[in-house]
Amino acid sequence: MKQLTAPTITAVLCDMNGLFRHWHNAGARQAEALANLPTGTIDTYAYQHPAYRLARVGVLSDAQWAADVADRLAADHGNHVRNALPLWRADRGTPDTTMIDLLGQLRRLVPVAVLSNCTDALHNDLLHHGITFDHVLPSADLGADKPSPLAFHAALQRLGAPAQQVAYFDDEPSFVRAAAHTGMHSHQFRTPHEFAATLRALGLNVRLPAAAEAANR
Repeated sequence: MKQLTAPTITAVLCDMNGLFRHWHNAGARQAEALANLPTGTIDTYAYQHPAYRLARVGVLSDAQWAADVADRLAADHGNHVRNALPLWRADRGTPDTTMIDLLGQLRRLVPVAVLSNCTDALHNDLLHHGITFDHVLPSADLGADKPSPLAFHAALQRLGAPAQQVAYFDDEPSFVRAAAHTGMHSHQFRTPHEFAATLRALGLNVRLPAAAEAANR
């Protein structure tokens, strides 16, 4: 009986949010409370508006998009809202220390890139959190966002690796399916433990930090 062998993986491509950073929207909630706005108002004006898509594909910079959000909020709710928005902007999410440890191990084995549907703020956000990838690919830099094949092919070009030798991880099932369509070894991210186990099955020997391993038992 023929035994299956692990594919040769020469690079790893990962999503950002939900893996290495988690959003709790504390800054937005604080800003809404200070400005007497209903909960969810900033989400509606910022992320549900077409301007955010323009920023995600690089038509608007992050700063231009944020200014547009502020202008629309002020026009509808009063100019005092502007004073509260720095609380929203200062919140850059919470880093996942377990995943960052695994990232450091993984980068010693193969190049690792991050592909995220976001504005050009990703570069500064990674510096803020002290997270280092070999390639940083916000959709704003690529001019295309997931699940478009254009985004994945652009990422592969930056990596300089054939799709068949790249492992991809994302917590969004539709993006995992789209990445698989390019020929990458695509996996849905669920937990750091499963992430590490999948990498080992692909021949990349990474281990959870001792504290995380003990907590997983």
